[in-house]
Amino acid sequence: MMSIEKTLYTTQRQAGVSLIELMISIALGLLLLSAATAMTVSSMVMNADTLKSARLNQNLDSVLHAMVNDIRRAGYSGGRMEMFEDYPSLHIAASRSCVLYAYNANDSLLSPDTILDENERFGFKLVGSEIHMRTSCLDADLPACATDCGKGIWVPLIDSSVAIIDFDDTDEPGLKFSSFGSKCISLTAASEQNNFWITTATDATDFPCMAADGTGLDTWVANDAGDYASGGTFAKASFDDRLIEARQVNIDIKAQLTNDPTMRKHQVVAISARNDQIYIIPPE
Repeated sequence: MMSIEKTLYTTQRQAGVSLIELMISIALGLLLLSAATAMTVSSMVMNADTLKSARLNQNLDSVLHAMVNDIRRAGYSGGRMEMFEDYPSLHIAASRSCVLYAYNANDSLLSPDTILDENERFGFKLVGSEIHMRTSCLDADLPACATDCGKGIWVPLIDSSVAIIDFDDTDEPGLKFSSFGSKCISLTAASEQNNFWITTATDATDFPCMAADGTGLDTWVANDAGDYASGGTFAKASFDDRLIEARQVNIDIKAQLTNDPTMRKHQVVAISARNDQIYIIPPE
């Protein structure tokens, strides 16, 4: 009889869990819940950063796409060289934060156009932390339209959520242009060879054919065998020289999100103008 009672008592004690086991189970559950919460928060932060990066990339890429495709057309005249005799088709301001250009957008074989219209004088410039595009410049503002970035009608080109700013050096503009890599070929050099010079200064704004001296240029001269060598003596273009200028515009742009300055992007693009500038130097 005593043996039966002891067995029943032991069975009752083994039913359920102890307090220690319950506490361990709760602790493990809380640990798993914390890990799951941390993973969820981390995933949300990563998704937010991905969306911010995509917004910055989309804004900057769309602006650069517009700038590259339009600047590349600078100087197109439908074969009418006289159109740009008195109006430079490509100009970079000394501040390096503005480029002006023009091209004949209406010319065709069926409808020849010999006039550079007001809405064919374009440009891009930095205004504060925004990029603006010039859509036209009035005839009344000629000839300043070709070189004055204050002339013409300008409109914002980039979303206000993106700021164009040099986050590495606040004294520098976030948008910079240069003529580095441009080339001028002389067809009437004194040696009767096709000498040429290239813009080597990375912060240059002038194009090489009209250079007054060899500063920032590398002059290449052909020898009797027709081989070119750099480091030649620069000779300023003079009366009746014939020159061909292959122009390159370099864009250096830095941008960040307005509401998250840690989200940044830096991009450098080189644009080759498809229409070379041809010069025949008149008498002084």
